[in-house]
Amino acid sequence: MAIKKALVVDDSKSARAVLKRMLKELALEVDTVESAADAIDYLKDNRPDVIFMDHMMPGMDGFEAVKHIKNNPETAVIPIMMYTSKAGDVYLSQARELGAVGIISKTISPVGLKESLFSLGLVDDRRISSTLMRDRPVAADPAAQLAEEGLSKKHKKYHVDIEDLQRLMDEQTIELHRSMWLGIESVSHEIFNRLNKEREEVLEKILSASVEKNKASSWPVYIVAVMLLLSIFFNASLFTDVYHLEERLAISEEKRLLAEESNQSADNKDQTAVRENRVAVEDGEAKDFIGDRQSSLIEFTRWAQANVIEYPYDELALNDDRINKIDEILEKAIAAGFVGNIVLQTHVGRFCLNRDQGGDFVLAEGNMPVTDCEYIGNHVQPGDTPSTQQSLGFANYLSDKASLIDKSISIEVASISRLAEISEYPEQTAQTSVDDWNRAAQLNNRITFKLTPASVE
Repeated sequence: MAIKKALVVDDSKSARAVLKRMLKELALEVDTVESAADAIDYLKDNRPDVIFMDHMMPGMDGFEAVKHIKNNPETAVIPIMMYTSKAGDVYLSQARELGAVGIISKTISPVGLKESLFSLGLVDDRRISSTLMRDRPVAADPAAQLAEEGLSKKHKKYHVDIEDLQRLMDEQTIELHRSMWLGIESVSHEIFNRLNKEREEVLEKILSASVEKNKASSWPVYIVAVMLLLSIFFNASLFTDVYHLEERLAISEEKRLLAEESNQSADNKDQTAVRENRVAVEDGEAKDFIGDRQSSLIEFTRWAQANVIEYPYDELALNDDRINKIDEILEKAIAAGFVGNIVLQTHVGRFCLNRDQGGDFVLAEGNMPVTDCEYIGNHVQPGDTPSTQQSLGFANYLSDKASLIDKSISIEVASISRLAEISEYPEQTAQTSVDDWNRAAQLNNRITFKLTPASVE
């Protein structure tokens, strides 16, 4: 039988070492990696005969890795055993539904491991027997061997039974030590993760309180700054238009004085009157233009700042569906004569989520307490950088739009930290329902618009 190769995927160095030793004792070649991402890279150039996959790992977990491997036609036929401390019929059915052939415990005995490999056709009865015989102690002293051969059959039988009993006791002692060690390691990992989670929750509450305090004290400053910028922009625009208007009025007054002082003929007086009427009409149109422009800009500014886009928990903030809405904003800005920068501000809500039978995150049941959530956050947008909240199509749209619109208008994307709550979350206690929590999360899952008028030279 050809030598078989196994791949062990586990973030625990000790767990990898224990399983590797047991597999090598069964004459298998063994490679190990410490993450699901490393396993997928390994499978690009290697084809093991079996994969032992841990479940809980940083980044991509074991279930997600199984789905990825089974969705690739080149690796779908490789049998996968979940190598985990989890158990139960529900977990077994989830693993098999994703494509795993079974589950082995991290405290499995060598005999149990051999049976699992035999069921996959990776070892045979001959190899199992020869392995057991190879583990028996062999007498190195010829005299002792001859003495043993001279024993009666009855005494020899007792002697062999004692050796077998001693060997089995040694194996059980080793297995007991290994099981206790793995159990202690599992408990220590669980305590560490729980303490780390509690530390993060305390830190998040401190940061939230700090952000809320800063937000409460800084909003009046922001409002005054925005009003000041708008005032400067409108006054500068009015100054330019009024300057031209005063020039026209000065010309008109000069013509009027010349007309009164000169002794022109009736025809010349009529021509002067016609010209004065034309100047008066132009002056009236200029005043109307200034008023209409100022009114349009104020109306657009109010509309844009009040415009809020809410989006579902399982979508990117700026995906292809949001392109039409951004087009509407730009069209209104151009029509109102807006000049400056338009910032799309994205904000991500932190939702209470549980996994379904397929291992995907969905909104948790509304009648359960928020403290029972498997995950609070946003699995689609794990980070607060603008690049993680845009689809490729939307990014290409912004790039194309920059070359089409007038250079007097620029548009960019900014991300607001999810710790800066737009709508306050309820307390995360057993008395808070999932419905109340996710309602606040949806109010935080939105896009707003910030307008910065260009300064006038």
